[in-house]
Amino acid sequence: MKNSGEITTTKSNVSVLLALLVLTLFAFAVGASGCGSSEDNDNNSGTDTDTDTDSDSDSDSDSDSDSDSDSDSDSDSDSDSDSDSDSDTDTDTDTDTDTDTDTDTDTDTDTDTDTDTDTDTDTDTDTDTDTDTDTDTDTDTDTETEYDFEAQAPWYQCPSGEFPSNAVIVTAFDKADQYFVSDDDNKRKIEQEVEFPAAAQWKQIGLLLELECPENGLCDHWDRLGSIQLVENSGAEDEKRVELTRFITAYRISMCEYVDVTPWAGELVGTKTLRSFIDTWVGPGHEQGEGWRTTVKFVFYPGADLGADEVINIWGFKNITVGEIEPDVNVDSQIDPVTVSIPGTATRVDARMFTTGHSFGNTDNCAEFCQMRMDVIVNGQMTSKNPWRSDCEQNPVSPQFGTWEYDRNGWCPGGVAIGDILDITDDIQLGADNVIDFDIRLADGTEYDNVSPVDLLPYVYISLQLHVYE
Repeated sequence: MKNSGEITTTKSNVSVLLALLVLTLFAFAVGASGCGSSEDNDNNSGTDTDTDTDSDSDSDSDSDSDSDSDSDSDSDSDSDSDSDSDSDTDTDTDTDTDTDTDTDTDTDTDTDTDTDTDTDTDTDTDTDTDTDTDTDTDTDTDTETEYDFEAQAPWYQCPSGEFPSNAVIVTAFDKADQYFVSDDDNKRKIEQEVEFPAAAQWKQIGLLLELECPENGLCDHWDRLGSIQLVENSGAEDEKRVELTRFITAYRISMCEYVDVTPWAGELVGTKTLRSFIDTWVGPGHEQGEGWRTTVKFVFYPGADLGADEVINIWGFKNITVGEIEPDVNVDSQIDPVTVSIPGTATRVDARMFTTGHSFGNTDNCAEFCQMRMDVIVNGQMTSKNPWRSDCEQNPVSPQFGTWEYDRNGWCPGGVAIGDILDITDDIQLGADNVIDFDIRLADGTEYDNVSPVDLLPYVYISLQLHVYE
């Protein structure tokens, strides 16, 4: 058991400690209210949740369910508790307790619920039924208003199907009989008054020629020369013949040709006489056939006028005997030069000629089976052409009878005589008189001398016109 002195001393000590504790607590409390003690308890609890639920449902019915769930939960809990308890117990009891707590609870939740459902229901049924009714019935009348004659060369067979609805069709002969029985029953040459359209603009004019066998089917057995001509003063001494096309009949079978006669547009106006000539010598009851049935039509295609401004007829349908070299019977003696005036406004002048050679068995088998040169002479300047046909065996009007496959001078059986177009513009004196002449020679340029003639002397049918364009 302790004595009373010890107890007293102990109590005294306890009292001192309690007093110090009270002072200490007091000083601590004063410091907490901002007096100096640098206890920088930077609790910066920056929770920065940033939930950013970027759901982006994008229900693009392309079934494109783009569920972009971007949940960026950034929980930045920066609890910087800097407890700088500077308890400088100086005898002055200077308890400078600077308790700077600075909790700074920067919660920054930033939920940013960018749900962005973007339902863009692009069901994309794409009912692009593309009915595209585009009823392009293609009435485009103008495209049919042009016929490509050049594509049909050199046989120029008739087109199949109907002609354009806006074309004007003029029928000159419709299954007209052509044959020969006697001088009193002679239809080798037939004529018809034809009413052509009044003057108008024609882009093209086609001539359709069809030769059919007689009703009993007995066509002429032979290849015959034929020609379609415009005629003025028929039968008179000053008869004028403008040849539009020339042809040779097929051996015993029918044929149909379609040729371009646009250059003659200025002539095919109003009332005109048209002639069809076939050099046949058979008819009804003949053992070598009964002739032909002839159809001739003109098809006028509307459009910008492409016809010649003037047609000057030089020789209409002239028969020239070849192979005679005596001055009074040679070629030169049978052709008189022609003087014509060409307007100064002309921009082009074409010489249009048809030439075909006939008869055989003579020297060089002329003039049907020998090559000859045709010379057009303008003001002394010569332009030449050899019309030899080396393609007769390719004729689509086949098979025929006879020698239809043999090559010939300017023609093939069962086809049109193509003829030639010569540009003579450079030889023409515009606004002045011009002299036109003609000659026929062998292909090598020498004069043909028929030293072994047969009964039918060789001859060439020629026609020559000038087509003037301004």
